Amino acid sequence: MTKRVRLFAATAGLMASLAAPVPASATTAEGRVDAFFTEYRLAVLGEIEDQPRDVRRRFVEPVLNARLSVWGAANEADPVFRAHNIPRSWSVRPAGGNAVVLTETWYEGGSQDVRYVVRPADLRIIALGEPA
Repeated sequence: MTKRVRLFAATAGLMASLAAPVPASATTAEGRVDAFFTEYRLAVLGEIEDQPRDVRRRFVEPVLNARLSVWGAANEADPVFRAHNIPRSWSVRPAGGNAVVLTETWYEGGSQDVRYVVRPADLRIIALGEPA
């Protein structure tokens, strides 16, 4: 392949990516956390092919992912849901800077807030836990 052909192919790919709409989940911390939680919940329920660990690998920074595994084992609970059960619904709201609060609502009633922090450079989740 000549340099000219490679340059054309690279330019065509760049132009196509610029023309394609950017999903909201790729541009905001709130959208990214919502996209993660949606996929993770579907994986836990077995409604998509991916396993929960695969979803975590795509969205969560590796060091945090390892800490979540330790937390889950120590607490005998799901490390993302921070509970033994699966939430019925959820909502996200900004919490200042790169932080997001995700409110989980349970089938049995009640709710729980979980704080997320998203790294702006690549929108990877770098912290997850109870709100301060």
